Amino acid sequence: MPDKLTKTEKTYFVDDGAKRGPMTMFRVRFHPTEPKLLALCVDRRVAFWDLNGQPQEVKGKKDKVVVGELLCPHEIGWIRGFDIHPRGEFVATGGSDRTLRLWKWTDGRPSEQPVQQVAAHDGWVEAVAFSPDGQTIATAGADRLVKVWDAASLKPIQSLTGHSKYASDLTYSPDGKLLISGADDGLAIVRDATNYAEVRRIEFGSANDQSGQLPRHSGVHRLAVSHDNRWLGVAGGEKLDVYELASGEVVASERLNMEVAFHPAADVLAGGEGEVKCWTYETGKFAPPEKDKNGKPQTPKGIPGKSFALVKRGDWSLGLSFSQDGRQVALGKADGTVEVYDVA
Repeated sequence: MPDKLTKTEKTYFVDDGAKRGPMTMFRVRFHPTEPKLLALCVDRRVAFWDLNGQPQEVKGKKDKVVVGELLCPHEIGWIRGFDIHPRGEFVATGGSDRTLRLWKWTDGRPSEQPVQQVAAHDGWVEAVAFSPDGQTIATAGADRLVKVWDAASLKPIQSLTGHSKYASDLTYSPDGKLLISGADDGLAIVRDATNYAEVRRIEFGSANDQSGQLPRHSGVHRLAVSHDNRWLGVAGGEKLDVYELASGEVVASERLNMEVAFHPAADVLAGGEGEVKCWTYETGKFAPPEKDKNGKPQTPKGIPGKSFALVKRGDWSLGLSFSQDGRQVALGKADGTVEVYDVA
């Protein structure tokens, strides 16, 4: 069971050359089959690094950094969501230009031009997720819809309603049986990924009327499912909750916000924004909260298990992801960098 994080010697940095200051990194992803790292940033493109790249001196940086590139261009606005095909064959991106684009992975990087492109939502495309088998892509939009697309052709398969506000994130369970979406309305909706029927609704709370502009206070921000398909982690602006997927009951809660990720093979959970904590959690101690004398469920206790790491990375630092083999975790920061830690 992993119980230690150790920062690697390399820090990964990208700059668009503008004078507006560093770009916050978020939605960080490791490529599943190659030593490459990708992240979103406040730009029209995806940040891209070779993990084996050599550090160099950069003006304004105290220490040497591995300098990345900006790829997968959307001509207008931000790229808001992206994902990498489970076998690494494609990168899918969605942005504030309302398009979903598919880029072929060729010679160790995304293609210069998209191989497919479609007008996806009537509003920002906020999140993108490949199914575990790579056959479909799901998107979440500011139009409150979740849509499912054929991953090869980007032909629409399904358009799903249910959220009353800005849909902010989505994820498939590792076994591919469930599709879960979250939104500013404070709901996480669990659906059968074969027929898209709604299975249950989970009331995470913390909703507001800001339509995604104040994510610190806007319902569901990030979702993650454990490697054994048993637990759903939900992070928002005020807390991180863990739910039993089979029942939808909350079993743990922490005063951490914005980000959540599960280890791909072990009972390890990471979460938080300016501070990231890691736990080796004890599945047998996850339990529904006790009820008070009036029969009302009390706030559940924190994550049961050992908290083995605390990383302070600065306010409004986002992005959190384990590598596919679970040996590393990447943390996006507000200073335009991504830090990588070894997990052991």
